[in-house]
Amino acid sequence: MSESRPRPQFGEYASPEEQRARIAEPIDEQRAEELGIAPVVPVDRQPRQQQEPTLREQTREQAHEPGVVQPGAPTVAARRPVAGDRIATSILLGLGLVGLIVTMPGLLDLPGLIRPALVQMGVSGYSSDGLASAMGILALGLQIALWVGAIILSSRSLRAGRLTFWIPLVAGVAANLVVVICLAVAMGADPAFMEYVRSQQP
Repeated sequence: MSESRPRPQFGEYASPEEQRARIAEPIDEQRAEELGIAPVVPVDRQPRQQQEPTLREQTREQAHEPGVVQPGAPTVAARRPVAGDRIATSILLGLGLVGLIVTMPGLLDLPGLIRPALVQMGVSGYSSDGLASAMGILALGLQIALWVGAIILSSRSLRAGRLTFWIPLVAGVAANLVVVICLAVAMGADPAFMEYVRSQQP
């Protein structure tokens, strides 16, 4: 006849999982050592730090979501363009367009613009019409490109809330410089004009 085990009083024969499922009181370390099991603490009595990982995980997940601002995080207000800067930019762009329209006929007929000017200076016989026409078309094309570029850059800068009036200002200065350079090339390549320049030297 086999020896029967004594009647369990504290769940000695139950597995640790069954003990955790049925226990109503916590088991401290000393009692757990006597029973040969790990100490068990009810969920509602666990430290607060062990009961809140889900909330912290949710907070970290929300922090990576677009459009979610963490409490206490510094917020950067969107910059708005200054009204005076917008007005100045519009005026400068308008002046650039007017200047482009005014100079267009002269640039398309640059030889007809150069010849009267040279006659007033006492120079006759201008013969570089082909070069002057090419320089006039080049100057006009660059002026148009600079004005369109100023429009695009100014629009982007205004939407971003940055100072913008300097963009059409720089474009206007560059456009005038282009016209001067093209005009100087068209005049400097003409033999009659170069002879006049040499005659003026001491």
